Amino acid sequence: MNPPVLKIGVLLRPSTPILKESFLDIQNIFQKQGIEVVLENDSAQMIGIEGMDFDKMSQEVNALVSLGGDGTLIAAIRRSYPYKIPAFGINIGHLGFLTAINPKEVKEFAMMLVKGDYVIDEHMMIEGTLKGPNQEKKLYALNEILISKKNIPGMLKIYAKINHEPFNVYYADALIVGTPTGSTAYNISAGGSVIYPFCRNILLTPISPHSLTQRPMVLSDEFVLEFGVEENCMLVVDGQEIVEMTKEDTLVVCAACLNAQLIQKQTRSYFKVLKEKFKWGEE
Repeated sequence: MNPPVLKIGVLLRPSTPILKESFLDIQNIFQKQGIEVVLENDSAQMIGIEGMDFDKMSQEVNALVSLGGDGTLIAAIRRSYPYKIPAFGINIGHLGFLTAINPKEVKEFAMMLVKGDYVIDEHMMIEGTLKGPNQEKKLYALNEILISKKNIPGMLKIYAKINHEPFNVYYADALIVGTPTGSTAYNISAGGSVIYPFCRNILLTPISPHSLTQRPMVLSDEFVLEFGVEENCMLVVDGQEIVEMTKEDTLVVCAACLNAQLIQKQTRSYFKVLKEKFKWGEE
């Protein structure tokens, strides 16, 4: 049994003021179950009500809640990384692979939270450190860090090392450096393997490689990876943050020290969700 969740901080999908009615309905349901609801500032301004600064909110609440799709939940997890706070999503998007519930299940879920009748799934994250002559920037991803070319024509040349040892040179449009959780995101579209999300692995999946011998790889999380490029490119973190990488920079990627903590129902089956979302086995 987990501790009761009695105060939650809510984030809404950006640029969607139509969510005001849904939020107020959900807030009312949580409050009737004895759960205090706080809305993050940017979300509050979007729908015209009072909110709280994200950092302050993250220090006060027992859990974060996203109202949107998987992207909204991932954004909340990435922003709250230093606070070691669990999160869950209420899905009003399309796929909803990571989100715990839909709006019709809010009352039942609220009762579970108050009783501590839930589970916390630990999802590995990766940490990227972009090191250059005049900078060092930290990047945290739940799904992937994408090393991608800037321009449509040509190929990107990516030099890769494992534990300081050169092991490959990728000629491709891009390279996905991903997590098991991210294996069902961009990775699966690029032909990468589906990995059980609670494994501890780092995935390397080239996109449109020049050679057929450049195949996806699955590594243990004990390794530290380094990447360099022959020309300036882009790093795309979970599809949400874009950072320029120059040919003078080195990207170092390893397993992050902290895991993402996702609150789920005790009855949730990963394989059932996988089958349902990807429609596996259907004719």
